Order: sequence, then structure tokens, then C-alpha cells
Amino acid sequence: MRIAPPFGPTAALAALLFMSACATTSTVPVPANAAIETPDSALPANVKGFSGKWTGTWIHSQTRMDHVLIVQSVTASSAKVIYAWGEPSNNYINIQPGSRTMNGTIKDGVLSLTHPSGATAKYTLKADGTLDGVYTSQGFNSTATLKRSTS
Repeated sequence: MRIAPPFGPTAALAALLFMSACATTSTVPVPANAAIETPDSALPANVKGFSGKWTGTWIHSQTRMDHVLIVQSVTASSAKVIYAWGEPSNNYINIQPGSRTMNGTIKDGVLSLTHPSGATAKYTLKADGTLDGVYTSQGFNSTATLKRSTS
């Protein structure tokens, strides 16, 4: 006698995909002393709006990598940030989780960072309160939508 599982093949595949997606999430290392300064109230909203902790996931083709951006301070044209990343979701790229403090520029509502490797990350504040990110390295783009974090 054969006993059928309590769900069909479609549900089993969906559960497997969900579990594998959960297994690929990583912990992003963020320094414990990541203080955030209150922006000057005289700054325009499209500048001071960058201030705070943001979380999201970089997506490129079949690779995903968790990302945290902590904008510690802003001026009219610059920002000090902690840029942090998790482990990639597959073995196509060999990157260890980490973080670095960086200085960026703010111009025309875009926060731009240039990594030591020459890669760039650009963030734009959206009307819905999220950040759109584009990371460009060696001609390839990854994208992310980051949400403000309260933790």
C-alpha cells in the first residue's frame, strides 16, 4: 500500500525553493559602534533622508547578497557610511562577508560610493521611503531596494 504525502509535487517544489532561499540568507557583519548623527535640520530632505541604517539584498543574475548601508553622517555634498555585505547565495563569486567605512558624495539626490577596487554603488531616495541601489563592477550591474531599519 502506497501512502501519498499530504501535499502535491507543486507544493513540495515550492517548499524546497523556500527552504533553499532561507538557507542562503547570511548575517551581515556590522560594527557594534555604528553611531548615526542627527542631520542638520537646514539640509534639504533629499540629503538628510539618506541618514540612518538601510537593509536590502544585492541581486545580479542568479546571485544574491545581503547588504547593510549605515549612513552615519551627511553634509550638503558628502556622507560617511559603513558599507557591509553578507555571503553570496552561490559559489560563482568568492567573497567573504565584511564591512568598511567609506566616504561618499551626494549630488542631485544620489549618494555615490567608490570602492577601493573601482566598483561604484549609487543610491537614490524614492518617494516610498526606500533606497534604490545600483552596484557597478567591471561593467556588470547589481541592483537592490533597501528599506530603513529600526534595529
